[in-house]
Amino acid sequence: MWMPRHRILTRQREKMKYLNCFVCISACLLLLILPGCSGGGGSGSSGPGQLSLYLTDAATNSYQAVYVTVDTVQVHLGDSKDDAEEEAGGEWKVVASPGKTYNLMALVNGVLAPLGASGLESGAYTQMRLMLGGAPGAGLNIQGKAHPYPNYIIDSKGAVHELKVPSGYQTGIKLVHSFEIVNGLTLELILDFDAVKSVVQAGNSGKYILKPTIKVIGTVDKSIVEGVVTDRRGDVLSGVLVSAQTSDPAAANPVDRVQVSASTVTNENGAYQLFLEPGAYIIVAYKGGVIDYGDAYGPGCVRLATVADAVYAQDFRLSDRQSGHVFVDMDTGGQIATVSFRQFAICGSSSEEIEVTSMQVSQDARYAIGLPGGTVVPISYTAIAFTDEKTDSATLDVTSGENTTINLDVSGAP
Repeated sequence: MWMPRHRILTRQREKMKYLNCFVCISACLLLLILPGCSGGGGSGSSGPGQLSLYLTDAATNSYQAVYVTVDTVQVHLGDSKDDAEEEAGGEWKVVASPGKTYNLMALVNGVLAPLGASGLESGAYTQMRLMLGGAPGAGLNIQGKAHPYPNYIIDSKGAVHELKVPSGYQTGIKLVHSFEIVNGLTLELILDFDAVKSVVQAGNSGKYILKPTIKVIGTVDKSIVEGVVTDRRGDVLSGVLVSAQTSDPAAANPVDRVQVSASTVTNENGAYQLFLEPGAYIIVAYKGGVIDYGDAYGPGCVRLATVADAVYAQDFRLSDRQSGHVFVDMDTGGQIATVSFRQFAICGSSSEEIEVTSMQVSQDARYAIGLPGGTVVPISYTAIAFTDEKTDSATLDVTSGENTTINLDVSGAP
């Protein structure tokens, strides 16, 4: 049993707001070195417009750290979206050259890392291109050591694994996001790097692949959802995955019936913050994924409609359940696949299909995950595996402390 609670900001939330204020002030001080700080689209200096870019992360609680090296960010000036996709009818311009290795796990709950700012001529820009670095940046990682690779993870046991970048991304990660630059004004954009979807397991080989998934958010239009997650005794819960999901029950493809728009994890104070485009969402809170029959919390969910430039307080109180083991025998045919675990849950006054958790895989192998199980009656889930070409699904019933095995095949043609 869970209960969302709208209430006055707690000390934990106040601490987070002070942190966010500090980050915002720091960002503005940085921009003062450049031509002014507009606060997200306000008036600036006369002359060319300016684009300011920031990096944040939709975090995962599966790793201690996820490091990526950003070399440059480029923008494309063209007459249309088609021009951008064909790389014709316009030109690319470098607007940021950080040349830095970032820990995405440190960029959650409203923490933004400035990538850079650049003056731009007025006009319509059709997309951006993020270039990953081929060599690690300076500085030390969370273990106090120099970065061994430009892109890598530190897993839950402290082991370091290089993230291999597929050849298709060597020419840059294209971010189709149109925006307008106006003379004398500053436009601020946030690049939300989704670590959950970007890190792909390569079977039992111990190898990992980086498949970058990045969303662009405008600071002018965003809404914010924030809150604190506790257990049923009122103790704060860190490491809870909180996501904003959209629902389309009538979608012909079952993959499209639930989409995760943004996600983050709660900090040591149980606090979280999500940046969202205005719209209707299902906010889901869940902590689990363990495969040792340990406790999982939730999921809890609530429907929420947001508008631009508004802040919404949404707390969760989650009940704990002993997890069950789920073994997934995957046949991927060498493709990168997503496996989404879903269930129907009461979100406010209605029953909604939600995604509890997901994983990215790339090799034929057996994968393991923990899901909350039932004690008297098993809890039913649907597992949906999909690539760009094929989808497969299976239903499963999970009992606390017991094993369940399913088979999913997304190899070959649809």
